[in-house]
Amino acid sequence: MTTMQNEPKCIIISAGAFVPIEIPIEEHDLCIACDAGFMFAQQMGILPDLIVGDFDSASEAGPELIRSIMEIAENDPERIVKLDVRKDDTDTIHAVKIGLSKGYKKFYFYGALGGKRFDHSIANIQTLLYIKHAGGRGYIFDADRMLMIAENETIKFHRGNTGYLSVFSLNGVAKGVTLKGLMYTMEDGELSNDFPLGVSNEFIIDEEAQITVRDGTLLIVSEF
Repeated sequence: MTTMQNEPKCIIISAGAFVPIEIPIEEHDLCIACDAGFMFAQQMGILPDLIVGDFDSASEAGPELIRSIMEIAENDPERIVKLDVRKDDTDTIHAVKIGLSKGYKKFYFYGALGGKRFDHSIANIQTLLYIKHAGGRGYIFDADRMLMIAENETIKFHRGNTGYLSVFSLNGVAKGVTLKGLMYTMEDGELSNDFPLGVSNEFIIDEEAQITVRDGTLLIVSEF
C-alpha cells in the first residue's frame, strides 16, 4: 500500500460487489453510504453519517432495506440525502461532492467495483480522476485490490507488498514513466492508452516500489 498521511478521510460505501473487510473509520472521518451501499454498511455494523441516493438499487435489494432507510428518514431526516432519478451525478460522485464541500481531501471507496452495473465501475474509476483534479486523493478498495490515480507525480509503496501491480495510461500517451522496485522496470519511458504494456507487473517483497509519471495520468491497480 502507498504511504498515506493520517488525515481525516471521507469513506464512501457504494452498491457494487462487496466482500466484508475492515473499514477503518476514525473520529473525524465522514462516512457516506450510497443507495444500496447502505446494506453493506449494515452488514459491517456501520451507521453512516449520510445515506445518499435516488434509492433505485435499494429498492432492488428488497423491502427490508427500504424500510430501514424510511425509518431513518422519519427519525433522523438530516442523515438522508434524496436525489432525483434523472440527474447528471452518479450517487457516488454526489457523495464525493459532499465530501469535498466539507473540506475532505482523502477518499476511501468500498463496493465501488463489480456488481450488476459494469458501467458504474468505469464511472467510479473516472471519479478517482475527478477527485485528483479537485486537489484530493481517492482510493478504491475491495478484498484483494486497490485502485488509485497518479498524475504528474511519484507514488511510493512500502516494502513488504506482494502480488501484482498494473499501470495504465488514461489520457493518451503518459510520458516520463519510471517504474522502480518491481519485477519489470522502466526508466523515463512511455505508456499509451491503446496498448496494455503496464499490465501484470509484480512487487518485489524487500523493495520499495516507486511509480513516476512526468507528464500524464496513470491508473494504478494493486492486487494482493
